[in-house]
Amino acid sequence: MDLVRRLVPDDAPAFREIRLEALALHPEAFGADLAAEQARSAAGFAERLAEGCIFGGFVDGRLDATAGLLVPPSAKQRHKATLWGVYVREARQGGTLAQALLTAVLAHAAGQVEQVQLSVAATNLRAVRFYRRLGFETYGTEPRALKIDGRYIDELLMVKVLAP
Repeated sequence: MDLVRRLVPDDAPAFREIRLEALALHPEAFGADLAAEQARSAAGFAERLAEGCIFGGFVDGRLDATAGLLVPPSAKQRHKATLWGVYVREARQGGTLAQALLTAVLAHAAGQVEQVQLSVAATNLRAVRFYRRLGFETYGTEPRALKIDGRYIDELLMVKVLAP
């Protein structure tokens, strides 16, 4: 059975495990660096969960998906949030977990911001299609957004307007 909820500091070990897996398997999908995240202490992961807004998708008690939401502290930017760190374990892709997770995150965002933005590797067509089904629209491309081992990754910039 799927369960989606906001992660708490007690979830830090499971969050660290899935975060490191995501960065190791799909470095082109994340701006974060695997080595830097590996060096982060368990307390650092717990602190990130305490201070941030990160949701998890669980199947049979196992954390199998994550998504973070970041609202800038600046008064001039508090009307928008950034969706980050979206990852669904391969065994759960194509099922209902990603939809449930993002629906929960967007519902949470709707009570706080007017729009949600994200960036996604332009070559990740499956993710781009998924975000479009959720109502995100492409508003630009950042060329050479990431550089991994001498290879550049372009990112599509997408937005979903929640309120006028």
